[in-house]
Amino acid sequence: MDKSSKQPQMNEYQQDLINNANIDDEKIRKQYIEEDGNLYRVPYRIVKKVIFTDVSRKELKDIPHAARLQYRLMLNDAILKAIVQFSKGRIIIIYNPKSADNLKEKISLEEIIEFLAGEGVNVQKEKATDEDFDYYKDFYSYAFKPKQIREHAPYGYSLDEWRKMKPSWEARLAEGRQKSREKFEQWQQNYLADHPELAAELGIEIKKPETQKSPFGFRKKKGKSGEKGFWFHGA
Repeated sequence: MDKSSKQPQMNEYQQDLINNANIDDEKIRKQYIEEDGNLYRVPYRIVKKVIFTDVSRKELKDIPHAARLQYRLMLNDAILKAIVQFSKGRIIIIYNPKSADNLKEKISLEEIIEFLAGEGVNVQKEKATDEDFDYYKDFYSYAFKPKQIREHAPYGYSLDEWRKMKPSWEARLAEGRQKSREKFEQWQQNYLADHPELAAELGIEIKKPETQKSPFGFRKKKGKSGEKGFWFHGA
């Protein structure tokens, strides 16, 4: 067998070097961006994001078929991201348009619609939202500088339900933490009262023990930690 057939396939970067061997330096520089004195290879700048909202759920059939359609869309090198939402009857595609100023594979909106029709999903261009999408700012940099952390609702709640109950939940959580802190500080004071030499070594002032109301109506001091006692029950 020829050894060349055993050689691993070239990665995308190596393939680009071969494809761009005869391209002038000005176009090559378009694949890089400088930030904080460092060069980053970013082959895209402004691309397109199209949203189809008139997708028939009958044509998508079911969730497995929708997932396979999403996979087949992603097989196209000119499509950077594809989301097929069966429950919402919506398809979101980020693609490299014909008008983009880069050296990568390109596709037109009409070709995307034609591809979807070939998969049995018919959408209309007039009902689609096609807008510019900043690849570097909103896609490439998002992993390093996210605008916001994605919020997920607890199991059994919708995101809207969670947002309504979140303020009261956070208030109860803060109250619980404060009580836990106070309980710990009280335990700490009781412990230091039992070990005055440790309090002197750490330079901590021991507070007077709090009093608590007894079941019989008068107040008594809290006992030291570890102190034992018993109740005597008369006949």
